[in-house]
Amino acid sequence: MSSAYTVIWNSDRVKIAKKHGLAGKGIEFLFGGPHTSQPSFSRAGVVGGDIIYPIFVRDGMVHILSRVVTSEIVTVDHFIASRPDLYPPERHGKWPFETLDAGVELHPWLRALNWTCSDHVVLAERSTPVNLDNVLPAEMLTRLTYRSKKAERAVRGVVDGRLTTIVSLQGVYRLSLSSESDFASLFPVG
Repeated sequence: MSSAYTVIWNSDRVKIAKKHGLAGKGIEFLFGGPHTSQPSFSRAGVVGGDIIYPIFVRDGMVHILSRVVTSEIVTVDHFIASRPDLYPPERHGKWPFETLDAGVELHPWLRALNWTCSDHVVLAERSTPVNLDNVLPAEMLTRLTYRSKKAERAVRGVVDGRLTTIVSLQGVYRLSLSSESDFASLFPVG
């Protein structure tokens, strides 16, 4: 059975996505790493067939950027080797992060996806187009919960249908079954 997760993007990543035309296009891949600003999908337990919802918060409202169905997680080295269109061999650095940065120089939109240190890449089986205006309704935000192997936890800082803090959203977190259903209802199949 697949699971659904959220990963938060900061406003700078969203601005880059908007500036470089990612709005209206599907997400082909997502980078993961060791930092809060680009957290680990593999450590969170994401596997092929799971769903990832990149989100961002503006004015206390959660915006769901896309619905990404994963196919697999690969190493950064594997990803670089498989995408010479993004990372031409003549631009490869001594270390993977140098090659990733060279890719951003050639394709500035990549910075929205590869924000900081990366050690793996989630490949998408399919994705809805990035939509900057898809807001999680206040009633769904009020009941938003995440689940771990041990328990469920509600998102903290929700007051009058708005978030006052993003702390409990920072990371890659698995949605509870009810919140998974709420998110899915915002992306009709068809």
